Amino acid sequence: MLMTADIKMQIEAIKNPGRMFLIDYGKTVLLTDGYKGPYIEKAKALINLEQIRHTESVKDDFNPQSMEVDKLTRTRHLIVTSSGKVACRFDTNDGEQIWARNDWVKEYKNAFSYATEKTRKAIIPIGINGECLGIILCLHVDDIES
Repeated sequence: MLMTADIKMQIEAIKNPGRMFLIDYGKTVLLTDGYKGPYIEKAKALINLEQIRHTESVKDDFNPQSMEVDKLTRTRHLIVTSSGKVACRFDTNDGEQIWARNDWVKEYKNAFSYATEKTRKAIIPIGINGECLGIILCLHVDDIES
C-alpha cells in the first residue's frame, strides 16, 4: 500500500490523538497537526474521526469547496533553514515567492500541481482530477543572498 499523506496523518492520529485537530467540511474533513494536513473523505477514513478534537477557528480559510486558489509553480530553488530543514520555493503568477518545508511537500507524491489560497499562507497540493489533497503552511523567509 502506498503511504500517502492521508494515510500517514491517520497513523499519526492513532499514535498521538491529542496533537491532531479535525475541521469538518461536510463530506470532507481536514486532519491537521497545525502545520500540514490532508483532506479526507469521511467515507474513506480509516480511523474514528469522532475521537479527534474538532476545531472551528479556521473553518472558512481552508474550505475545499469555497476556497479561491491561485496556481503556483514549483521551482528548483532550495534553502536550508536555521533548524536544518530543507525548504523549497514556489512562485506565484505575480512573482511572489512562497516557501514550504520540502519533506512536507514530498508527502504529497501524488500531487499533479500546486496552488495557494488568497492569503498565501498555505500551499495546496492538487490531484490529477483537480481536487485539493491537503494543506501545507508556508515558512517565512526574510532575506536570501543568491
